[in-house]
Amino acid sequence: MKWTALAFLAAAACSGKKEGKSFGPRFFSSEPTGVLCSKGVDAAHEWKHDLLQASLEHARDAGVVLQTYGHAPTIKLDEYAADFDWAQGHGVPSVTWRELAAGHVGAGWAFTVDDDEVDTWYGWREFLRAHHVKVTFFVTRFDRFTAEQKKKLHELVADGHDVEAHGKAHENAVDYVKAHGLEAYVRDEVLPSKQVLIDDGFPIIAFAYPYGAHTKEIDAALAASFSLIRTTGGEWCLK
Repeated sequence: MKWTALAFLAAAACSGKKEGKSFGPRFFSSEPTGVLCSKGVDAAHEWKHDLLQASLEHARDAGVVLQTYGHAPTIKLDEYAADFDWAQGHGVPSVTWRELAAGHVGAGWAFTVDDDEVDTWYGWREFLRAHHVKVTFFVTRFDRFTAEQKKKLHELVADGHDVEAHGKAHENAVDYVKAHGLEAYVRDEVLPSKQVLIDDGFPIIAFAYPYGAHTKEIDAALAASFSLIRTTGGEWCLK
C-alpha cells in the first residue's frame, strides 16, 4: 500500500497511544555504540507500510533512533515522502551515522543507502533537500569511481549527507574469513575501504557489512577502526 501524505498524517493524528506494531527493538538504538542493526526498506520489502508508521511513532515516543537501509535503484524514495515529512514535523529528525557516533540524543531516523550508485544518489539531491533528509551512503568499490563521481559524492556531503565504508569489493565477511582468514579480510577488504575514502577527504567512522554478514569475532577485529558498525535484518541481527 502506497501512502499519500494526507493518509499518513490522518493516521498519525489519531488520538491515544500509538497503534500497530513496529519493526521490533533490534532496529532502534538509544545510545548508539558497537554493532547496530538496520531494517531493509527497498521496494521489495516484506513489511506493510503501517509498520514504518508505527516505528517512527515509537522512535518519537521512546526517544530512540530508527535504523533503515536500502539500495539504488531498487529503493523508491517517493514511497517514503510522506514518512520523511511526518518525521520532520513530529520530532523524529533525519540523522547521519556520523551524528550518531558524535552522541546524538533523542529520537531520529538514520536512513542509509548502500553500494556505488553515486549517479543515482546525486539525482536525488533535490528530493532529499525538499524533504529534509540526510542520508548516510555506505560506499563500496570506490576505487572504480570516476573523478566526476567522486566530485558528486563530495557535493552530497556538502549538502549534509554522510559517506562511510562498505568494503573494498563488497565481499561477504563470513565467507571471506572462512576462505582466507580474519587477518586477510581486515587487511584486504576492510581497511582499504576506509583508507581510500580518507585519502579522498572523507573522514570515516562507520562500516556496514555487505549482506549484513558478520560474527562476533569479526566485529571485535573491526572495533578498533570504527566507532559504529552496521549489520542488517534477519539472522545477522541476532549474531
